[in-house]
Amino acid sequence: MPAPLTVIAASEHIDALTADRDAPWLEDVALIPLGLHDTIASTHLAGAGILVVQIDPAVPASMRRIERVRKLRSDLPQVVALESANVGLVRTLLREGVADVVSLPLSFEELLQAAVTVMESRAPQPDARDTLAPLVAVARTPGSSGATTLATHLGARLAREGTGVCLFDLDIQTGRAAEVLGLRPRRCLTDLLDAGVRIDQAMLQSVVEQHSSGLALVAAPQDIGPLEAIDSEQLHKAVELARKAYDYVLMDLPTGLTNWSLTMLAEANAIVMIVEQNLASLRQARRRLDLMRSVGIDRKHISIVVNRVERRLFGSIGLADVEEALGHDVLCAIHADAQNLGIAQDQGLLVHEVRSKSPYSADVDKLADALRIKFGKLS
Repeated sequence: MPAPLTVIAASEHIDALTADRDAPWLEDVALIPLGLHDTIASTHLAGAGILVVQIDPAVPASMRRIERVRKLRSDLPQVVALESANVGLVRTLLREGVADVVSLPLSFEELLQAAVTVMESRAPQPDARDTLAPLVAVARTPGSSGATTLATHLGARLAREGTGVCLFDLDIQTGRAAEVLGLRPRRCLTDLLDAGVRIDQAMLQSVVEQHSSGLALVAAPQDIGPLEAIDSEQLHKAVELARKAYDYVLMDLPTGLTNWSLTMLAEANAIVMIVEQNLASLRQARRRLDLMRSVGIDRKHISIVVNRVERRLFGSIGLADVEEALGHDVLCAIHADAQNLGIAQDQGLLVHEVRSKSPYSADVDKLADALRIKFGKLS
């Protein structure tokens, strides 16, 4: 165990944990059988580094345990064990300062994961940087697709060089960055937005999910909510924290335009606008370029990336046509590689993990290098 762990729960749950009496991890865990109506005493908490405590919303005495522990040991992180909990209850508990929530019956694997999460969130954080990292928005238009695939591959490509990169999946209704990366996050963007004044670097680090490439992901919420439900000020705080902790911060934005998404576009140092070689996509892209200009977004911050380019001798709309239609230079073309992308995403992998010489990966490399040059990080 990463820290002395104390578990307070009903005797049946304690007995289940001790079924394997030869388990070496038991030596590092204090197991205290205590009924839901029983009061926690200071002696129960002696030597505890992390507390896992059973509560039941139907038993008021057990719910008072959270405050009781806080009075006895304000420094002690609490992990709450519940038989069942809805999302609203979990969010309420986290807002009240509970470090994590685990399910009953207890399992050693889940206890270990919760303990590691708590320790990581409380680990000393590096001093905040004086300057903010570049903020890159990946924007899609109606009539185009593949923005999330590009955002995840771009983030992973930047991170594979040892660069600190954090990706916010802000497509709060259909976000699938975690799925593309093959991750199963325990927390998401909602935890940051609900944190209120408690939001800090430790909270951010407890929410991000780490990909094998080094990319850190703030996942989209699992529950679908209205686009306008995002607290713009709280989102700004979360993104700013990430910009102080990482070398690049990426945002995967939803298709629908809202006040908060326009605000984030205005804050971005670079906007990667995804378009495709069809009239519908180009019409929508032109309208959005006009809108961005009308709200004061500098066109030099906007980069046009043409996605799913086909290697055809005769194409109805070429890259030169895209530039003419939009009145804007094309930064990069991403060639289609549907077969390898499909194989990769079916396995929760990135395309370079299934084919090292994928044309898609090669084009993403070019886009990553173009961004490095833009921000003076590649000569």
